Amino acid sequence: MSTASGLMVSAFAALAAACAFGVAAALQHQQAGLAPRTRTLSPRLLLDVARRPLWLAGLALAAVAYGLQGLALAYGPLTLVAPIVAADLLFALPLAARWSRRPLRARDWAGCLLVATGVAVFLAVSPPPTDRLDVPATDWFLVFGAVAVITSLTVAAGRMTGKTARARLLAGAAGVVFGLTAAVTASFARSLRHDGLGSVFTHWEPWVLIWLGITGLLLSTGAFQASALSSSLPIIDTVEPVSGVLIGAVIFDERLATSFSGLVVQLCAAGVAVAGIALLGPSLAALQPDRQAKPARAKPAGAKSARAEPHLRLEGMPARCDLLETESRTTKTEDHADQLRLLPC
Repeated sequence: MSTASGLMVSAFAALAAACAFGVAAALQHQQAGLAPRTRTLSPRLLLDVARRPLWLAGLALAAVAYGLQGLALAYGPLTLVAPIVAADLLFALPLAARWSRRPLRARDWAGCLLVATGVAVFLAVSPPPTDRLDVPATDWFLVFGAVAVITSLTVAAGRMTGKTARARLLAGAAGVVFGLTAAVTASFARSLRHDGLGSVFTHWEPWVLIWLGITGLLLSTGAFQASALSSSLPIIDTVEPVSGVLIGAVIFDERLATSFSGLVVQLCAAGVAVAGIALLGPSLAALQPDRQAKPARAKPAGAKSARAEPHLRLEGMPARCDLLETESRTTKTEDHADQLRLLPC
């Protein structure tokens, strides 16, 4: 396959992945917001949301999107795929408008236009891609160490803040992990492209991808659960491509524009896309599910209050000398009658 054809396959696969990621994020956020907040960053959180069919549908859609992203990375560089996949916000936004039953406003259309324009200009001035496979192990250790430190510090800071700040910090950590996941996926996909599918289990990448996938899923679910989608998804969409491009520069020698003017244009285009993402963020607040308290059960007729005074005192006797105590015991009889017993003074 020629370079031009490969880039076309990569671009279309990345666009399809962005669409699937956007819808999956909207579904997973809606369901994660219904989970108890005390389970943030706990494995029990994943067990809780795994019982929800819509969250599982979002997870299946995210798996399809990940496969499309892998196909895109097999034929294109991270500097091409990461900015396109970051446009998943454009596909999550229509769901926000539909679920909130309101049309898209001028602000929303302006944000979409800024994101699309910024990504298009960024890609237009990108240099030809490289296809480096022989990455030294020291480079991988350096990248994994940096991501581990950043993620650990961010999660620790998130535990000491309010729900909105926690959602943003966890979203930033998830974006960094997703950027590293994209780099490892690119390495694995290119190795399979050259060595064939028979070499799947001879590479280290599949086992690391499992760990990265669980970590990223836990962080993003915790961010979705902590606050509105407008507090998390825009940050993920900003941090993920930035970290992906930086990791690609370290690992695969992928570069931005070679000339100074081209570099300035690329940086300005990235800023325009980020501004569009920030402009679209408030529109996603409509996706936050309402946490409604469960209605209290009606007490049966004649039922006694749980806070009833357990002691019965006789008039004229000291308060410390309780002669009679009502003791409610659980019996197998239908009336559950209260039994009285005499107590010493």
